Amino acid sequence: MKRKKATVKEGEPAPKAKPYPRINFRVSDAELLKIEADATAQGLKTGAYIRWLAIERPETRPQRRPFPAEVLLRQLKGEAGKVDGNLAQLLKLANRGEPVPVEDLAAAANAVRDFFIHALERLREG
Repeated sequence: MKRKKATVKEGEPAPKAKPYPRINFRVSDAELLKIEADATAQGLKTGAYIRWLAIERPETRPQRRPFPAEVLLRQLKGEAGKVDGNLAQLLKLANRGEPVPVEDLAAAANAVRDFFIHALERLREG
């Protein structure tokens, strides 16, 4: 059964969405470990894995668990973004003809070096 989108008039609060029904059940510690391991092997979160087992064509989209390489890539991209932002600020100063503080330039160079060292270490681990 698909849900209909409610139309809201301007100035009125949006109606609260009815939560989806939930199913709860108990498992032993060993069963939980097995279920979680099987879900991870399929790349799914535990609930999505159980839904996938129980229903031939689930209506909801499965939530997959990110692969370790994806998590690592996101972390490295975040760190690279921080370094990039610092360098961009220094280049902005230089392009305007303003003096770039030597300490800031040295710190940015060290940050780039540290990032590459850290990234290579993480890639070798992962």
